[in-house]
Amino acid sequence: MKLKRIMIAASVLLSVSCYTLPAAATASAPSAAVSAVTSYDSSYNPCNKQDDMEVPYDGSRWVQPVKWNVPTIRPKDYNGGIMLFFDKIGFDAGYANGKVQRVYFSVRGATEPVSLIKFHIFYDTRLTVKENSNGEFVNSGKAVKSFTTGSSMVEEGQLAFYAYSDENILLDNASLFTIDFIIPEDAEQGDVYPIGISYVDDGIVPDMFINSQQDEAGRLQMTYVFTKGIYNGYLKINGEKQTTTTTTSTTTSTKTTTTTAVTTAPPVPNPEYKLGDVNNDGLINAVDASSVLEYYAIVSSARFSTFTAGQKLAADVNHDGFIDAVDASKILSYYAYLSTAKDDIMPLEEYIKT
Repeated sequence: MKLKRIMIAASVLLSVSCYTLPAAATASAPSAAVSAVTSYDSSYNPCNKQDDMEVPYDGSRWVQPVKWNVPTIRPKDYNGGIMLFFDKIGFDAGYANGKVQRVYFSVRGATEPVSLIKFHIFYDTRLTVKENSNGEFVNSGKAVKSFTTGSSMVEEGQLAFYAYSDENILLDNASLFTIDFIIPEDAEQGDVYPIGISYVDDGIVPDMFINSQQDEAGRLQMTYVFTKGIYNGYLKINGEKQTTTTTTSTTTSTKTTTTTAVTTAPPVPNPEYKLGDVNNDGLINAVDASSVLEYYAIVSSARFSTFTAGQKLAADVNHDGFIDAVDASKILSYYAYLSTAKDDIMPLEEYIKT
């Protein structure tokens, strides 16, 4: 069984690394693997429509692996509530232009342990991926800290990420990976840059999220993940799309043309937020905790939240990459502390560490 896990893991690694291996290296790889990659249509990119619209995850692309050799698995038979989701982040106009924004892809509610993970990530090519100090395009997250991980750029607009372990591990509620995107310098109000997952079988090893035994429970969870459990995200510049109206008047005697441009929806300045003060009213109290809980409820049901990037920074008071009930509880606790403390009041950052 251990040998089988190693072989599968090696195949996952090969399927990701072959995208960027030079010709001399791929020439020594197994011929079947090379031909599969060559025939793989990597030009497909659902997030690159560039029409400033959100791109929901398309679960219809899932194809149950033939090698499972079992009847068609029905995702509705899965009793868990696993979610894998990208951030949905909004910015005020003029705030994020040219800046680097980290986007999280996180997991919640995993019910079955996994040891083999592989995803294809797609993004709007108006964005630019910033490599980390190791030359990787994707940063491994806390949920896979015990895994061997790696990534590759298939082409501009498409990344591949893998993670494997010698042991089956039940994932914590945490990030699977993060990606640092550079927002265009010319970003304008109403611009939406979709980021998401699409199921891909590259001919070597298909995308996966399963344990080494690939048993019945593992297959069911994986089926649910790739049909119903993934939620795409985006980076968005808040506000309505700017429109320009051109009015032309012509005077016959002088043959002069006058053009007037009218621009709507002027940029809104971005306020600064401090940790815990989610509504930026200068206070840290139960109102902020309530806002955090409301955000958590909205995101947990895969709906859109209007939190800006600054509000998200203010709300994630324990800096774990999540905005949830834990953050709300810590804000409430700090509010109680402020109500009783008289001298030497600690800032929230210091209070959380005590």
